[in-house]
Amino acid sequence: MKMINYFLLLHRHKNLSFKRKSDYKRNLIITAMLIVFSALPLMMLFITVSKEDFETLSVFLVPAIIMLDFSIRFFLKKNAGAAIIPYLTLPIPRKTLILYIILSDLPRFWIWGCGLIYSLVLYYCGVLTFLTAITLLFFILLNNYLITFVKALMGEYALLIYPVCLGSILIILFITNLLNPIVVFTILTFAVLSLVMALFFTLKENLYKELNRIAL
Repeated sequence: MKMINYFLLLHRHKNLSFKRKSDYKRNLIITAMLIVFSALPLMMLFITVSKEDFETLSVFLVPAIIMLDFSIRFFLKKNAGAAIIPYLTLPIPRKTLILYIILSDLPRFWIWGCGLIYSLVLYYCGVLTFLTAITLLFFILLNNYLITFVKALMGEYALLIYPVCLGSILIILFITNLLNPIVVFTILTFAVLSLVMALFFTLKENLYKELNRIAL
């Protein structure tokens, strides 16, 4: 119960600090434009390809969406390590603070909203199934936490290993196409949880470095 109260306090603090920024409206406009331009490849696909041809392309549609999702997130997502600094003055346990930074991604539009949009695209193409929707959601979580971990670990040098990360997602996609759904969900769940744990310890290490820097 106490941790939930801390989470609510951090959430209110985060929203207020975001709205108080001088470039608040500018950031909203830029975010909206980025979302629109990110959707352009899918819009062009709908315009240039007939619905009958989607049956042929359906095999490649889910991997294409997952790779597009990864690329968009990689270039738009900010370093989670920097998000810790404004909260260091609050009387909140460090462990709770790190958990909030990690879990605060879950209720955001970039997770569930994107999952809904991608599912609508697959439904329009006639290839949406329950297993496909769940797999897509798992890959969205995998993309999100892989990028968050890499950026927290490497900071401004994360861009250098973008091809490696993209290749890792491609390998996982290839492997999951060869296995039955239960094994696929087991692998994806293990991968997401492993990334969350790795992210926790990385943010913890970054936090200690920041505290030492302030102390000096």
